[in-house]
Amino acid sequence: MTVQVGKLELANWHEGIKREWLLTNGLGGYASGTAVGMNTRRYHGLLMAALEPPGERTLLVAKTEDLLGGVPLDCNLYSGEVIHPEGQRQLESFSRGKRPTFRYRAGGLWLEKSIFMVQGANLTIVQYQLLEPSGEARLTVRPLITHRHFHHLMQQNHWPFAQSSLLEGKGVEIEAYSGAAPIYLLSDRASYSQDSKWYQNFLYTIERERGLDSREDLFSPGYFHLDLKPGERVAFAFATPKPRSEIVDNLAQDFHPGHAQELWRQELARRDALIEQAQTIMPLEGRGKIEVWARDLVLAADSFIVSRGEGRRTIIAGYPWFGDWGRDTMIALEGLTLITGRFAEAWEILTSFAHYCEGGLLPNCFPDVCADPAYNSVDAPLWFIHAVYRYWQYTRADEVRELYPTVRSIVEHYIHGTTFGIGMDQDCLIKMDNGQLTWMDAKVGEWVVTPRAGKPIEIQALWYNALLICSKLAELAGEDSQGERELAAKVQKSAEKYWDRSRGFLADLLGTPQLRPNQLLAFSLPHPLFDPGSPRGREMAQSVLFRIMEELYIGPGLRSLGPGEPLYRGHYGGDQYQRDAAYHQGTAWSWPLGPFLDLVAKLEPDLDLAREKLWLLLEPSLDHFYREGALGQIAEIFTGDWPHLPRGCFAQAWGVAEILRIVGTYLLSERGWQHARDDA
Repeated sequence: MTVQVGKLELANWHEGIKREWLLTNGLGGYASGTAVGMNTRRYHGLLMAALEPPGERTLLVAKTEDLLGGVPLDCNLYSGEVIHPEGQRQLESFSRGKRPTFRYRAGGLWLEKSIFMVQGANLTIVQYQLLEPSGEARLTVRPLITHRHFHHLMQQNHWPFAQSSLLEGKGVEIEAYSGAAPIYLLSDRASYSQDSKWYQNFLYTIERERGLDSREDLFSPGYFHLDLKPGERVAFAFATPKPRSEIVDNLAQDFHPGHAQELWRQELARRDALIEQAQTIMPLEGRGKIEVWARDLVLAADSFIVSRGEGRRTIIAGYPWFGDWGRDTMIALEGLTLITGRFAEAWEILTSFAHYCEGGLLPNCFPDVCADPAYNSVDAPLWFIHAVYRYWQYTRADEVRELYPTVRSIVEHYIHGTTFGIGMDQDCLIKMDNGQLTWMDAKVGEWVVTPRAGKPIEIQALWYNALLICSKLAELAGEDSQGERELAAKVQKSAEKYWDRSRGFLADLLGTPQLRPNQLLAFSLPHPLFDPGSPRGREMAQSVLFRIMEELYIGPGLRSLGPGEPLYRGHYGGDQYQRDAAYHQGTAWSWPLGPFLDLVAKLEPDLDLAREKLWLLLEPSLDHFYREGALGQIAEIFTGDWPHLPRGCFAQAWGVAEILRIVGTYLLSERGWQHARDDA
């Protein structure tokens, strides 16, 4: 589906910057910006390269300054609230369909500008076409570059930005400083002229709102120029050969007219293949709103599946700033890879994380630069076991037995105890000494905002689920499974004490009956701690669903804390202290919609009525997907209070994954109900 933003919204840059776009390259690199071409984040740019995939993300090309017949097309905000130039006045439309496309009308001439990235290479292609039956105009394109880590900002300095000519005057290689990754600025037709200068005091409004440094200087080594004739195209390639890429090497030797179009056709064919692959699991051939959305979600999901070297895949947790996180990866794996039929990638991800398992724990996150992974997560290993089981349910592949030793190791370490005080207590429930090991892990200095040391409810749900999955895998491996089943029964009995009859929901921690979405996992997982199919489990589930529907559901997400709770914070914004103080204290999250809608489906026996309910509850997410934030993506979080504005990462893996999983398993097929029957 093509989403188009018109001139009335674009002419007012305050409105235009609310719509963003994202492109990715399968390495962890990306390009992003706004609908008016103004960069409002330090993370916006035409080439954010992953120099050591998926990490060491480095901004190389921030943007271009474009002139058509001497009329400026770009739009910047400088310190002092100065807009210069005001190219948004020439912008007639922005569309986010197959690729971000800008249409300008300058001096009576129409020009189209489009952008795409090439998979497997740190390479962005920008194309311009004069949409005129007659007349011609000079196009000038001036790249603005830098060479800095994506979390940092650059100020004017004494780097040499040494230049070497490429493509007989149609390109240039830039070395910002000795040893820096080379930056290629290439054109298939336009001539390059050296004209070095600094542009100072760009102001990034979103960074300012977040209480961070927000001013940057950018360097321009020169500009490209060409007299465009009616209907003619010209393309520019912004790239780095690190890591080594045959495509980039070839472009630096021969970037000819039509080359960019061929790369674009290859990208379209790759996307068509992804849709065809997804159709092996869910039907996408229809033209209804659900099928169209599902196809777009499949392509959104592709943004997060990236390489981690040595033939392994991983999942980027969110753009523009997250890397790959164990918890996020395992929660997102089903929606990104299994419901889309990408079983080979799913297997690579599972075996890759199994390789890093230590002491029964999986990495919580991998640093962006080369460093050892952090293991501070109590739930990532349990989500891994869940993901292994889902992989087996989709594939019935015998190879799943290869992961049984890792699953067994996790279970044994949780029984006997491992680091961070993680281990099974006398009541067979999992406890932990550290209060920052669950997904609600915000910390400011020494202040743990949402301390959850003890026995969080979702950990018990994941533990019970993991024990029964381990039992199943033991059977597949020809081993005795009775021990895990007996232990699971003890866990289930001990978990009864979480039920708060007076408030009608499960305590988030024993002795702490806060209304949070974590309790949903006690009913929604394949092996539910409290089975909604039993009379008592159904009564509990209905009560929980009612409370969550009334107090946590806000449309595109669930609040992390009920608004009636004393610690509730409905505003998410300000500096890091203010933001982290609200992060899990009322801020709404997109990913818990998945288990919430699982429970809606489980409690409605009429399939047609269940689908109708799910669709009504999903429509706010559809509106968000197409109309706000990064168009064609699902945001990480939303403000707890109305109007529930998107915040945090503008594209979040588990948010996209859980929406796609629900759409694919319940609305487009009966796989969700089939899984429930299999589990039973």
